[in-house]
Amino acid sequence: MPKPGEWNAFDPTWGQLVALAMADLKVRQLDDRVASALKDRAGRKGVSLEEEVRTTLAASVDARRAAFLRRAGAIRNSSGAKGTTRLESTRLIRRERDDRG
Repeated sequence: MPKPGEWNAFDPTWGQLVALAMADLKVRQLDDRVASALKDRAGRKGVSLEEEVRTTLAASVDARRAAFLRRAGAIRNSSGAKGTTRLESTRLIRRERDDRG
C-alpha cells in the first residue's frame, strides 16, 4: 500500500487515485501445464517468460475492465437517452404531478 503522498495518478476509468509504482509478484505452486504453456508462448514470440506473464496478466485485467465498461454502457443506454440523467420514472412522476395541478 502506498504511503501518504505516493498516490500520484487519477484513473478516470475507475475514478480512483492510483500509485504509479510497479509491483513485484511471486507465483507459487503454478500448475506445470500453465508454466509450460507460458514458456512455449514466450519462446514463439521471442520474449522472456516474465514479459509473457506481464502481457497475459495485463490482457486479462484489460478484458475484465472492457467487459465492465460494456455492461455499464448497456445499463446506461437502457435507462434513457445518452447524456441525460432523466429516467422513464422521472417522466412519469412529473406527468402525474402535473396532472394533479
